[in-house]
Amino acid sequence: MNNQSYVYEEEQGDEGLTFKKVGHFFRKGWLRMLVYVIVCALLVTAIALPIKVYYKSEPLAQTSVEYIYDGIERGLAPDGSVLNTDNIISTTVLYQAVKEANLEKKITDISKLRERMRVEGVLTDEYVKLTEAAANGDNAAKEKLRNYNMFSTRFNIVISDPGKLDLSDDQAKLLLNKIVVSYYADFQKRFSLNRMFATDAYGLSDNDLMEFADIYDIYTQSLDSVKSFLQGMAEENSSFVSTENSTTFTQLLSDLDLLRNNYSLFNAYILSNNIWRNKTSARNALVSTRTEILNRLEPLNGEDGYIASLKAQIATIQPTTTSTDAGGVHTEKTEYPPIYAELHAKLDEANRAVREYNIQLKNIETRLDKLQDETQTDEELIKSATDNLKALETQTGEFIKRVNATIADYYDTTFIASSVRQVTPPVVTRRSIHFSLLLVYGVAVIVGLIAAGIVTIVKITRASAAAKKQEDAISDNGEKAESRS
Repeated sequence: MNNQSYVYEEEQGDEGLTFKKVGHFFRKGWLRMLVYVIVCALLVTAIALPIKVYYKSEPLAQTSVEYIYDGIERGLAPDGSVLNTDNIISTTVLYQAVKEANLEKKITDISKLRERMRVEGVLTDEYVKLTEAAANGDNAAKEKLRNYNMFSTRFNIVISDPGKLDLSDDQAKLLLNKIVVSYYADFQKRFSLNRMFATDAYGLSDNDLMEFADIYDIYTQSLDSVKSFLQGMAEENSSFVSTENSTTFTQLLSDLDLLRNNYSLFNAYILSNNIWRNKTSARNALVSTRTEILNRLEPLNGEDGYIASLKAQIATIQPTTTSTDAGGVHTEKTEYPPIYAELHAKLDEANRAVREYNIQLKNIETRLDKLQDETQTDEELIKSATDNLKALETQTGEFIKRVNATIADYYDTTFIASSVRQVTPPVVTRRSIHFSLLLVYGVAVIVGLIAAGIVTIVKITRASAAAKKQEDAISDNGEKAESRS
């Protein structure tokens, strides 16, 4: 360092900071600043540069996968549960991947492979933009970050130091590819809809305690729910063709109509031939069911019943009208509050229930009329009805299987299969310590300048004080000399 002494002359009459003082400061300190900056730069070169160039924190093999479906932006799996990305490196997935990669001889313990693996979430673009905006002083971004929950949609699959598993670079990359393929299969198996409707629910024909008419009611009601589901699927996915059985949801609806027609023929057959397994118990059951239905209808249909109450509530709700004038055009908008639509939905549901109960009552009355004849049904007719019902059960079971296969195929091909994709090929590299050398050198220059400036100011201040003291001493000696003379 340049520590030579300077003799500074104090400049009188200049109060505060002046250009003259600034120039005097740089004139006295420029050499020191240059030396200090060079020293700091040399220190950075000696310490930071080797770390940046030579030191690598972790050898690794890595690939990336991305999830693409509604809900992943909230951290959810396709079924609405919380997505568990640890399943990517589950022992089941890794075992299958090692097997497919023919690495069983090198990786004999799957747990050791799993210990060297991890799944890292990648920051979303939205989060990165928010943090950058907040760092630049955007108050809105800062406020949003306070309550912001980031859920990654992209994840890195990492094998740390594959060399310690005795894996070459090519073997590590092959294993990562097989892990992704194995996880695809696991993901599809985990979230596919393999069974929407039960296929084992159609086997009541051998139950001698159940009447054919009751079984008919149970089966047709179950098919109502199937029809409702298929109608929704046909409306939303009219172009979908299943590769499993070369059918569409619209075609399945047509097949269902034919099946229901067969059930109607069966119902007409048992009624026209007055086929009952036990007329006495059948009559008692129908009377009991009629009483139960009437008890349910009364609170719905009465003067002070549920439907009347809903209508009264709806009548009290008045709409609000808002007026706007824009561009010389006057517009009025009339709106009802949300409760209005909710009440109407409840009223519609109640009316549907009443209609269904009335249909059931008519069917009960028809059956009770048939049961006035107390003559027991011939066994041959009962056997014939049983055989017909068994045939219907077989048709229904096969139809439900086709429905389930079509639904599963739809979710697999149009949803699950495209929900996860590999977005970067496997690479083997070494992860460095991430920092900017330019930034470090810039900080070093600033530190050098500040340190040199502080030293220069101290020396100037000391020199000025010494000069002041010397000047005062000379002045005192002069005054003493004058007094002696």
